[in-house]
Amino acid sequence: MPGPQVTIDLEKIEANTRTVVSWCKASGISIFGVTKGSCGMPQVARAMLRGGVRGLGESRLENIRRLRGAGIDAPVMLLRSPPLSLIDEVIRTVDISLNSELAIIAELSRVAERMGRIHDIILMIDLGDLREGILPTDLIPTIERILEMPGIRIAGLGTNLTCFGAIIPTEVNLGQLADLAGTAQQRFGLDLAYISGGNSSSLPLLLSGNMPKGINHLRIGEAILQGGRDTFLDQPRQELDRDVFLLSGELLEVKMKPSMPIGISGVDAFGGRPVFQDIGERLRGIVNIGREDANIEGLLPVKQGVTVLGASSDHLILDVTDARPVPEVGDRVNFRMSYGALLAAMTSEYVEKLPMYDRNTQNPAARVSIFAEKNVAAALRKHTLDGRLANIGYEVDLTPRVTVDEISASLDRRARPLIFGADHRASFTAMSAVAATLDAFGLLWFDAMASVLPQQDGSESVLYRALGLGPGTGALTPKLSPENVVLIGLRETAPEEVEILKTSRVKIFTIADIDALGMREVIRQAVQIASAGMQGFHVSYNPAVTDIPGYLPGTGGITVRETHQAMEAIHQSKSMRAMDITGLDAEADPRFASMIVHFALSAFGKRIL
Repeated sequence: MPGPQVTIDLEKIEANTRTVVSWCKASGISIFGVTKGSCGMPQVARAMLRGGVRGLGESRLENIRRLRGAGIDAPVMLLRSPPLSLIDEVIRTVDISLNSELAIIAELSRVAERMGRIHDIILMIDLGDLREGILPTDLIPTIERILEMPGIRIAGLGTNLTCFGAIIPTEVNLGQLADLAGTAQQRFGLDLAYISGGNSSSLPLLLSGNMPKGINHLRIGEAILQGGRDTFLDQPRQELDRDVFLLSGELLEVKMKPSMPIGISGVDAFGGRPVFQDIGERLRGIVNIGREDANIEGLLPVKQGVTVLGASSDHLILDVTDARPVPEVGDRVNFRMSYGALLAAMTSEYVEKLPMYDRNTQNPAARVSIFAEKNVAAALRKHTLDGRLANIGYEVDLTPRVTVDEISASLDRRARPLIFGADHRASFTAMSAVAATLDAFGLLWFDAMASVLPQQDGSESVLYRALGLGPGTGALTPKLSPENVVLIGLRETAPEEVEILKTSRVKIFTIADIDALGMREVIRQAVQIASAGMQGFHVSYNPAVTDIPGYLPGTGGITVRETHQAMEAIHQSKSMRAMDITGLDAEADPRFASMIVHFALSAFGKRIL
């Protein structure tokens, strides 16, 4: 039974980002997109970057690791004061950090000097919200102390409002920040790149035309992720979309019940004393969302006629009497969320997160471009691959060479490239072409071996290079994120590969996993992972993964039928953008080549009937 799910519309995030960036740009203000509401989800970060943010803001080093691990190299700002115990990691992974404690800044200085680096800080000023920050009267002596510390550059001054004391940004308090920045610049000759006037709560002041001159930076999360649901409470901004994140759960029960509990009332499981009103019998629904999953008070049903009554740790109780059509067991119910509810849902391990890419992205046309080296192309013609594809409704062209430029050009023509090569060097060429064409793509990698050894040459180094797992060149990140890469059918690893695989963040389904789960479930999960938040995925298939009778039998691989099943599911997903097949050459046995051709046909939609 599917559990709670949060769908994330990346198109809306990008659109909201562009809107906020345009508002700020008109006033000479740059912004960092704050991704902490999505737990540093790389797909969300990329959507913000496409929307025009200058960098990313995060409060958790765990999330920053996730962003860096996905190949995102944009400037990252640590929004929470660095902990003394993790200063080394801050210096290595963070470009700018917000600071207010001299002891922490001194340790940043010591470690940065040891590493031969210069670390940028924004010195935070407390302007009344009583969260982090030095008092304005301490600014001058604090700067004097910091200027004595090597390895530290004061890149700006900042403040934070509305988070603790709920103090609203005004011309007065942000004007004070601008004045303090001017004083610091004049007295110490500082070049302050960031005079950071807070978060999304500063946008109403900006849009009213009352943002003080001198404020040149904001840290925006909620307005982008939630469309200003909490920022613009009374007057929603029509330019922003509020339905970026939707939480859904499945109805487990729908029954007529009294509106008043029966018996002696005490405290509930959370120490509260609920109050009920007797309005007669009502149709109640129970959804598989509980307080372990979200902040229930922050949920707003999308469907009219549905009311949230309360929740336990595992169940959400709804009144669905007025909902039309009448909900049934098994239906999914959608909820909008406050920022607090969003944070809870995104941090709950019980809630599945489903990023969705731009729904307006054009699907490939019914066209296949086949690329193969000259001698392999002749073998494919012998097996009439182009004619068979034409018989199932495709326009087909065949090029007797494999180059990045030509494959990329076929993608621009909305064709699906099908690339054949002797080894995984053809895979790398194909993936490089996809990376040159799409903003973000996933990968389904069918092979008995992982190909993550850090070799200089040969097929084993392809994934190692493509995912940037080592210091070499050729990485396709951030367009190809390890979190959207799935290895299927793995049954051989070298000892030195094991640790690389464990830390790579790729998803692996070994042959043992396929035996346990079945190919249907494996490919369902694999397609979801590879396409989550992407513009589609690339498929790389090597015949060594399959037990092909008479040629690769008895190796413990997936069966021929399982291979066809996987390829059929890939076609049904409608998310495959390109495919490469390795291990086929002009000398291949005709029956072996015929089997490979039939696998390709299944991936492109060939059916029995």
